Amino acid sequence: MKASEFGLTDEELAHLETIYKENLFESKRVVISGGGSGIGLSIAWLCGRLGAEVVLLGRDQEKLCSACDKLAKHGVKAAAYSLTIRSAEQVDATLRAIVTDHGEFDILINSAGGQFPQPAMDISPKGWNAVVDTNLNGTWYMMQSSGRLWMEQQRPGVVVNIVTVVDRGMVDMVHSAAARAGVIAATKTLAVEWAPYGIRLNCVAPGVIASEGMRVYSDAARQQFPNSNPMKRFGSPWEIAQSAIYLASDASSFTTGDIMTVDGGGRLWGELWPFRKPDYFQT
Repeated sequence: MKASEFGLTDEELAHLETIYKENLFESKRVVISGGGSGIGLSIAWLCGRLGAEVVLLGRDQEKLCSACDKLAKHGVKAAAYSLTIRSAEQVDATLRAIVTDHGEFDILINSAGGQFPQPAMDISPKGWNAVVDTNLNGTWYMMQSSGRLWMEQQRPGVVVNIVTVVDRGMVDMVHSAAARAGVIAATKTLAVEWAPYGIRLNCVAPGVIASEGMRVYSDAARQQFPNSNPMKRFGSPWEIAQSAIYLASDASSFTTGDIMTVDGGGRLWGELWPFRKPDYFQT
Protein backbone atom coordinates (compact mmCIF):
# COMPACT_ATOMS: atom_id res chain seq x y z
CA MET A 1 0.00 0.00 0.00
CA LYS A 2 1.18 3.50 -0.79
CA ALA A 3 1.21 6.22 1.87
CA SER A 4 -1.85 7.80 0.28
CA GLU A 5 -3.78 4.54 0.58
CA PHE A 6 -3.80 4.44 4.39
CA GLY A 7 -7.33 5.78 4.58
CA LEU A 8 -9.39 8.37 2.75
CA THR A 9 -8.55 12.01 2.08
CA ASP A 10 -10.54 14.86 3.62
CA GLU A 11 -12.02 15.77 0.25
CA GLU A 12 -13.10 12.18 -0.34
CA LEU A 13 -14.74 12.03 3.09
CA ALA A 14 -16.50 15.31 2.45
CA HIS A 15 -17.95 14.26 -0.91
CA LEU A 16 -18.24 10.46 -1.10
CA GLU A 17 -21.74 9.31 -2.01
CA THR A 18 -23.98 7.84 0.66
CA ILE A 19 -27.39 6.21 0.53
CA TYR A 20 -28.56 8.08 3.63
CA LYS A 21 -30.69 11.22 3.52
CA GLU A 22 -28.93 14.45 4.47
CA ASN A 23 -30.95 15.21 7.62
CA LEU A 24 -30.99 11.67 9.05
CA PHE A 25 -29.15 12.73 12.21
CA GLU A 26 -30.45 16.28 12.44
CA SER A 27 -30.56 17.44 16.11
CA LYS A 28 -28.53 14.36 17.14
CA ARG A 29 -25.26 14.52 19.06
CA VAL A 30 -22.77 11.68 18.51
CA VAL A 31 -19.73 10.91 20.69
CA ILE A 32 -16.99 9.01 18.85
CA SER A 33 -13.94 7.55 20.58
CA GLY A 34 -10.94 7.23 18.32
CA GLY A 35 -12.52 9.97 16.23
CA GLY A 36 -9.32 11.69 15.18
CA SER A 37 -8.33 9.24 12.45
CA GLY A 38 -9.16 6.06 10.57
CA ILE A 39 -12.57 4.48 10.85
CA GLY A 40 -13.61 6.77 13.70
CA LEU A 41 -12.95 9.89 11.63
CA SER A 42 -14.83 8.45 8.64
CA ILE A 43 -17.81 7.84 10.92
CA ALA A 44 -17.52 11.41 12.20
CA TRP A 45 -17.59 12.77 8.65
CA LEU A 46 -20.67 10.75 7.75
CA CYS A 47 -22.52 11.61 10.98
CA GLY A 48 -21.74 15.28 10.43
CA ARG A 49 -22.84 15.21 6.81
CA LEU A 50 -26.14 13.68 7.98
CA GLY A 51 -26.76 16.63 10.30
CA ALA A 52 -25.30 15.48 13.60
CA GLU A 53 -23.09 17.41 15.97
CA VAL A 54 -20.04 15.24 16.60
CA VAL A 55 -17.75 15.07 19.61
CA LEU A 56 -14.39 13.46 18.95
CA LEU A 57 -12.45 11.70 21.70
CA GLY A 58 -8.84 10.52 21.62
CA ARG A 59 -5.42 10.85 23.19
CA ASP A 60 -3.94 13.45 20.83
CA GLN A 61 -5.63 16.83 21.30
CA GLU A 62 -3.77 18.36 18.35
CA LYS A 63 -4.95 15.62 15.99
CA LEU A 64 -8.51 15.95 17.29
CA CYS A 65 -8.54 19.73 16.85
CA SER A 66 -7.17 19.38 13.33
CA ALA A 67 -9.98 16.96 12.50
CA CYS A 68 -12.56 19.36 13.98
CA ASP A 69 -11.21 22.23 11.89
CA LYS A 70 -11.51 20.18 8.70
CA LEU A 71 -15.04 19.12 9.60
CA ALA A 72 -16.01 22.71 10.37
CA LYS A 73 -14.84 23.88 6.95
CA HIS A 74 -17.54 21.66 5.48
CA GLY A 75 -20.25 22.84 7.84
CA VAL A 76 -20.01 20.09 10.47
CA LYS A 77 -20.33 21.17 14.09
CA ALA A 78 -17.58 19.34 15.98
CA ALA A 79 -15.84 19.43 19.36
CA ALA A 80 -12.80 17.59 20.71
CA TYR A 81 -11.85 16.20 24.12
CA SER A 82 -8.58 14.42 24.86
CA LEU A 83 -8.42 11.53 27.33
CA THR A 84 -7.19 8.01 27.76
CA ILE A 85 -10.10 5.57 27.73
CA ARG A 86 -7.99 3.25 29.88
CA SER A 87 -8.97 5.43 32.86
CA ALA A 88 -12.53 4.93 34.10
CA GLU A 89 -12.30 8.22 35.99
CA GLN A 90 -11.23 10.18 32.89
CA VAL A 91 -13.95 8.59 30.79
CA ASP A 92 -16.70 9.43 33.26
CA ALA A 93 -15.44 12.98 33.84
CA THR A 94 -15.12 13.61 30.09
CA LEU A 95 -18.58 12.35 29.19
CA ARG A 96 -20.12 14.44 31.97
CA ALA A 97 -18.17 17.47 30.75
CA ILE A 98 -19.56 16.93 27.26
CA VAL A 99 -23.11 16.96 28.65
CA THR A 100 -22.37 20.12 30.64
CA ASP A 101 -20.70 21.91 27.71
CA HIS A 102 -22.87 20.78 24.80
CA GLY A 103 -25.93 18.99 26.12
CA GLU A 104 -27.05 15.40 26.18
CA PHE A 105 -25.74 13.01 23.54
CA ASP A 106 -27.77 10.38 21.73
CA ILE A 107 -25.25 7.97 20.20
CA LEU A 108 -21.91 6.53 21.30
CA ILE A 109 -19.53 5.07 18.73
CA ASN A 110 -16.63 3.14 20.27
CA SER A 111 -13.95 3.15 17.58
CA ALA A 112 -10.86 3.65 19.75
CA GLY A 113 -8.49 0.71 19.84
CA GLY A 114 -5.08 -0.53 18.97
CA GLN A 115 -3.08 -3.71 18.57
CA PHE A 116 0.08 -5.07 17.04
CA PRO A 117 0.88 -8.40 15.37
CA GLN A 118 3.07 -10.76 17.40
CA PRO A 119 3.22 -14.50 18.07
CA ALA A 120 1.44 -15.35 21.31
CA MET A 121 4.57 -16.68 23.05
CA ASP A 122 6.37 -13.36 22.46
CA ILE A 123 3.70 -11.03 23.86
CA SER A 124 4.91 -9.42 27.09
CA PRO A 125 2.61 -8.72 30.06
CA LYS A 126 2.93 -5.01 29.23
CA GLY A 127 1.92 -5.59 25.61
CA TRP A 128 -1.00 -7.80 26.60
CA ASN A 129 -2.28 -5.32 29.17
CA ALA A 130 -1.93 -2.36 26.80
CA VAL A 131 -4.16 -3.99 24.19
CA VAL A 132 -6.71 -5.40 26.64
CA ASP A 133 -6.88 -2.14 28.63
CA THR A 134 -7.63 -0.15 25.49
CA ASN A 135 -9.77 -2.51 23.43
CA LEU A 136 -11.78 -4.16 26.20
CA ASN A 137 -11.58 -2.12 29.39
CA GLY A 138 -11.66 1.25 27.64
CA THR A 139 -14.69 0.25 25.59
CA TRP A 140 -16.40 -1.01 28.73
CA TYR A 141 -15.75 2.24 30.60
CA MET A 142 -17.26 4.19 27.70
CA MET A 143 -20.35 1.97 27.64
CA GLN A 144 -20.87 1.99 31.40
CA SER A 145 -20.48 5.75 31.82
CA SER A 146 -22.76 6.47 28.85
CA GLY A 147 -25.34 4.02 30.17
CA ARG A 148 -25.31 5.69 33.58
CA LEU A 149 -25.85 9.11 32.02
CA TRP A 150 -28.73 7.93 29.86
CA MET A 151 -30.36 6.19 32.83
CA GLU A 152 -29.92 9.27 35.03
CA GLN A 153 -31.48 11.42 32.29
CA GLN A 154 -34.20 8.82 31.67
CA ARG A 155 -33.52 8.92 27.94
CA PRO A 156 -32.75 6.21 25.39
CA GLY A 157 -29.33 5.75 23.83
CA VAL A 158 -27.51 3.82 21.13
CA VAL A 159 -24.05 2.24 21.28
CA VAL A 160 -22.12 0.95 18.28
CA ASN A 161 -18.86 -0.85 19.04
CA ILE A 162 -16.26 -1.28 16.31
CA VAL A 163 -14.69 -4.68 16.97
CA THR A 164 -13.11 -7.22 14.61
CA VAL A 165 -13.87 -10.64 13.15
CA VAL A 166 -13.08 -13.27 15.78
CA ASP A 167 -15.15 -16.19 14.45
CA ARG A 168 -11.99 -18.23 13.75
CA GLY A 169 -9.71 -16.53 16.25
CA MET A 170 -6.86 -14.24 15.14
CA VAL A 171 -3.49 -15.86 14.63
CA ASP A 172 -0.63 -13.69 15.96
CA MET A 173 -3.21 -11.34 17.50
CA VAL A 174 -4.39 -13.27 20.56
CA HIS A 175 -4.47 -10.15 22.77
CA SER A 176 -6.77 -8.32 20.37
CA ALA A 177 -8.92 -11.38 19.72
CA ALA A 178 -9.48 -11.87 23.44
CA ALA A 179 -10.29 -8.19 23.99
CA ARG A 180 -12.64 -7.85 21.05
CA ALA A 181 -14.41 -11.10 21.90
CA GLY A 182 -14.94 -9.64 25.36
CA VAL A 183 -16.54 -6.53 23.87
CA ILE A 184 -18.85 -8.68 21.76
CA ALA A 185 -19.89 -10.72 24.82
CA ALA A 186 -20.45 -7.52 26.83
CA THR A 187 -22.54 -6.05 24.01
CA LYS A 188 -24.79 -9.11 23.90
CA THR A 189 -25.17 -9.09 27.68
CA LEU A 190 -25.97 -5.39 27.96
CA ALA A 191 -28.42 -5.58 25.06
CA VAL A 192 -30.68 -7.60 27.34
CA GLU A 193 -29.79 -5.95 30.65
CA TRP A 194 -30.28 -2.40 29.35
CA ALA A 195 -33.28 -3.03 27.06
CA PRO A 196 -35.69 -1.83 29.79
CA TYR A 197 -33.96 1.57 29.64
CA GLY A 198 -34.34 1.93 25.88
CA ILE A 199 -30.61 1.47 25.22
CA ARG A 200 -29.57 -0.50 22.15
CA LEU A 201 -26.06 -1.89 21.64
CA ASN A 202 -24.58 -3.50 18.53
CA CYS A 203 -21.19 -4.18 16.95
CA VAL A 204 -19.63 -3.73 13.55
CA ALA A 205 -16.85 -6.26 12.86
CA PRO A 206 -14.60 -5.03 10.01
CA GLY A 207 -12.27 -7.25 8.05
CA VAL A 208 -9.10 -5.89 6.40
CA ILE A 209 -9.69 -2.16 6.00
CA ALA A 210 -7.43 0.32 4.19
CA SER A 211 -6.98 2.76 7.07
CA GLU A 212 -4.23 4.14 9.28
CA GLY A 213 -4.41 0.96 11.36
CA MET A 214 -2.67 -0.91 8.53
CA ARG A 215 0.60 0.87 9.33
CA VAL A 216 1.38 -1.58 12.16
CA TYR A 217 1.68 -4.47 9.69
CA SER A 218 4.64 -5.30 7.47
CA ASP A 219 4.62 -4.68 3.73
CA ALA A 220 4.56 -8.44 3.18
CA ALA A 221 1.51 -8.87 5.41
CA ARG A 222 -0.37 -6.01 3.75
CA GLN A 223 0.33 -7.42 0.29
CA GLN A 224 -1.39 -10.70 1.13
CA PHE A 225 -4.31 -9.25 3.12
CA PRO A 226 -6.65 -8.83 0.10
CA ASN A 227 -6.32 -12.56 -0.56
CA SER A 228 -7.90 -13.23 2.83
CA ASN A 229 -11.41 -12.68 1.47
CA PRO A 230 -13.27 -13.86 -1.66
CA MET A 231 -13.78 -10.27 -2.85
CA LYS A 232 -9.97 -10.02 -3.09
CA ARG A 233 -9.67 -6.44 -1.84
CA PHE A 234 -9.36 -4.17 1.16
CA GLY A 235 -12.51 -2.69 2.61
CA SER A 236 -12.92 1.07 2.91
CA PRO A 237 -13.41 3.07 6.14
CA TRP A 238 -16.44 4.57 4.37
CA GLU A 239 -18.00 1.12 4.06
CA ILE A 240 -17.58 0.64 7.81
CA ALA A 241 -18.98 4.11 8.47
CA GLN A 242 -22.13 3.38 6.46
CA SER A 243 -22.60 0.11 8.36
CA ALA A 244 -22.21 1.90 11.70
CA ILE A 245 -24.76 4.52 10.66
CA TYR A 246 -27.34 1.82 9.96
CA LEU A 247 -26.93 0.42 13.47
CA ALA A 248 -26.93 3.89 15.02
CA SER A 249 -30.07 5.02 13.19
CA ASP A 250 -33.75 4.25 13.62
CA ALA A 251 -33.49 1.95 10.59
CA SER A 252 -32.21 -0.68 13.04
CA SER A 253 -34.70 0.13 15.81
CA PHE A 254 -35.52 -3.57 16.32
CA THR A 255 -31.88 -4.67 16.34
CA THR A 256 -29.82 -5.03 19.51
CA GLY A 257 -27.08 -7.35 20.70
CA ASP A 258 -26.07 -8.13 17.12
CA ILE A 259 -22.76 -8.16 15.21
CA MET A 260 -22.67 -6.86 11.65
CA THR A 261 -19.68 -8.43 9.92
CA VAL A 262 -18.22 -6.33 7.10
CA ASP A 263 -15.26 -8.36 5.85
CA GLY A 264 -15.86 -9.23 2.20
CA GLY A 265 -16.70 -12.78 3.24
CA GLY A 266 -13.30 -13.31 4.87
CA ARG A 267 -14.75 -15.24 7.80
CA LEU A 268 -15.97 -17.84 5.34
CA TRP A 269 -12.93 -18.20 3.11
CA GLY A 270 -9.22 -17.48 2.96
CA GLU A 271 -6.21 -17.15 5.22
CA LEU A 272 -5.07 -14.18 7.29
CA TRP A 273 -1.47 -14.04 8.57
CA PRO A 274 -0.83 -10.66 10.29
CA PHE A 275 2.77 -11.55 11.29
CA ARG A 276 4.02 -14.31 9.01
CA LYS A 277 2.85 -17.66 7.68
CA PRO A 278 4.67 -20.49 9.47
CA ASP A 279 6.51 -23.07 7.41
CA TYR A 280 4.15 -25.70 8.79
CA PHE A 281 1.27 -24.13 6.83
CA GLN A 282 3.16 -23.45 3.59
CA THR A 283 2.09 -26.76 2.03
